[in-house]
Amino acid sequence: MADGKALRSVALQWFKREMTLRAPPAAEAPHGLFGLSWFHYVVMLILLTFAGAMIWMSFRRISRAEALLTSLTTGKRVVSEIAPAARSPRAPGAAPEAALTAFPAPPPAEYKVVAPAGLPAGRWSGQLRVAQIFQETADVRTFRLMHPAGGDLPFVFQPGQFLTISVTTEGKEAKRSYSISSSPCCRGWCEITVKRAPHGAVSAFLHEQVKAGDLLEASGPYGKFSFRGAEAPSIVFIAGGVGITPLMSALRYLTDQSWAGGIFLVYACASLKDVIYREELEYLVRRHPNLHVAFVLSDEDSPLWTGPRGYITKDLLVQAVPDLSGRLIHLCGPPPMMQAVKTILSEVGVPPDQVRTETFLTPEPGLPRPPGSPISAPSAVAAPICSFVRSGKTAPLPADKTILDASEDVGVNIDYSCRQGYCGVCKIKLLSGEVTMAVDDGLAAEDKALGFILACQAKASADVTVEA
Repeated sequence: MADGKALRSVALQWFKREMTLRAPPAAEAPHGLFGLSWFHYVVMLILLTFAGAMIWMSFRRISRAEALLTSLTTGKRVVSEIAPAARSPRAPGAAPEAALTAFPAPPPAEYKVVAPAGLPAGRWSGQLRVAQIFQETADVRTFRLMHPAGGDLPFVFQPGQFLTISVTTEGKEAKRSYSISSSPCCRGWCEITVKRAPHGAVSAFLHEQVKAGDLLEASGPYGKFSFRGAEAPSIVFIAGGVGITPLMSALRYLTDQSWAGGIFLVYACASLKDVIYREELEYLVRRHPNLHVAFVLSDEDSPLWTGPRGYITKDLLVQAVPDLSGRLIHLCGPPPMMQAVKTILSEVGVPPDQVRTETFLTPEPGLPRPPGSPISAPSAVAAPICSFVRSGKTAPLPADKTILDASEDVGVNIDYSCRQGYCGVCKIKLLSGEVTMAVDDGLAAEDKALGFILACQAKASADVTVEA
């Protein structure tokens, strides 16, 4: 302080001396470019390398995206994108590699079986468990059927096919065919939708006796009334009443598959409360722009209904379905309605081969004999004889009986379903003799060429021999 030094400096020197603190090292003089140290150079090099890698990866990603877009739009594969190790060795005599740079042409749309290929595609028989019952309308119920042990169904079906249900009522076995109304995409279950017939023994049994958890004897699937989307670029479904069931299976299948073709449904019912699947159809229309549904009601008296009233007419069809004459049509409903619609379609110019139909007219067991109807007396003329070769039995075959009737008289088992000549389940081979059949829709051209007949329709005026 006497030397005139600053008091702050004297105090700081005294503090360092007393605390034995060393003087700080002299700062390193800057060197190199921009006066940076080696540490800075190393950090900068790492950052630049990382940035370069990111930029390279971005360019590669853009390049691959462009190549993928090119392959999708032109059908060309960029060979350079295929790792050499992933390429298959060329077989001797194979085309040069340049021919492999193009993708094969996309396969045409086709039905994809969504079940294991090992399952039988028909003629299955066994038991199915009733998992659930849905009340569709006042006299229509849907029965959901599953494998008794769970898992997938024991058969594969196509949209529009049907099952034959066997029940025992009043001590007798009765069979009835019901269309599968669910989509084949559902592998764990299928549904049949059954309308209770006024005198229907089987439908009454199903409605009154069957409950969830019961087992039903079933066989099938049968039938060729199917549309899978590969048959035509668009489809027109025309249904009456419960005839919508096989069409609903196809419609559900097409929408499940997001099929892009035009789907038109013209559905005739008595009243709004009789429209089966109404809520689901309205939902599907909102969900699928290519689905168009038109209801026509014959007996609806509510002023709230503003849609078409009456029956299906030419004007209704032309308005509901543009270019009707050029589309494939599937028709199912009561026979009078189907006949009327066929006439309309003919007038519109739809070729007959573009109209596919499905008819089931089975008079269910238990129908009472009409009052006053005569009971035929036994004929004095000896009836022809039907010989069943495999069973070794014979049976009289009077004029009012079919071969199926005769087989049941002597206990020869011939599978049957509709008994109307449409399903083809009862076809057997005629070995000798001649028969007449009122309806033979259930036989394909090749069946007829091979000598098959429909036992439910075949009648004869002379002895015949069949393979049964």
